Amino acid sequence: MAVNPETNRIEALQESPDSDLNAKMEKLQEQFTAAKLVRPDGSPVPKTWTTFTVGELVVIKDYTFSVAYIGETNVLFEPVSPTDALEASNG
Repeated sequence: MAVNPETNRIEALQESPDSDLNAKMEKLQEQFTAAKLVRPDGSPVPKTWTTFTVGELVVIKDYTFSVAYIGETNVLFEPVSPTDALEASNG
């Protein structure tokens, strides 16, 4: 998932299909983030977009949260205790 700063909406991302799109994406790689992430319309995800995945740990104002839910216009962050965050980061 990624936040589109132009619309302030969250967009689902998917792996890029193996096709001519990959060749085009390689040419634009300097302008965009990981070439494997594309928007639902197949266009590459710009480097400036913030991306999230469910279960990802995120630090906000020096406190750790887990991404619990991602909707089109909202993200639910659940607080994670410092000990749980440390265990999760150590694998």
